[in-house]
Amino acid sequence: MIKLRRVFSGIHIEPFYKDYYLPQFNLQEKLWDGYHDIIIPDFIIQEEAKENYDVADFDNDEEEMLGTVRNTIIDDALMYNWVYAPRVYNEEVAHLCHLIPFRLITSEEDYELLSFGGCGMDMTYKLEAYQLLADDSYDANSNFAKQGVKYFEYYYGKESRILKEIKKRSDLKIAG
Repeated sequence: MIKLRRVFSGIHIEPFYKDYYLPQFNLQEKLWDGYHDIIIPDFIIQEEAKENYDVADFDNDEEEMLGTVRNTIIDDALMYNWVYAPRVYNEEVAHLCHLIPFRLITSEEDYELLSFGGCGMDMTYKLEAYQLLADDSYDANSNFAKQGVKYFEYYYGKESRILKEIKKRSDLKIAG
């Protein structure tokens, strides 16, 4: 059974996520010229390499393979022009929710961001799942508040690990 408590935060209202429009960072010029850096968590690079790459395809050069994997993940993270800075940053939870967590290091500020890793459809469910698992809260205006766990079953599947984690939560709070 889920216990509900009111707090003031959420996905659909400030301040759980702050969104950033990537072109404002001039990444095409500054990233590759060394003025900015993007840091992808090592465990994500290792997992992606293990699942989808063969070091033999890189003449057994593991460093070259991992560099390719890192660059591919960065391309995926930057595919959509919007990224989200959550109030609570948790790389493992983000990865579980099928988001790409990364750090954008600039000369002015360091950012902890989440990317959809794609575009073309509504991926709000990823942000809602992330908030549930990273903060134990959800917005009263969210799709989860209206549809419950069934909302995530459609996107993640009834037997998915993330759905099992969401169902374990008994201390969820309504935000907003």
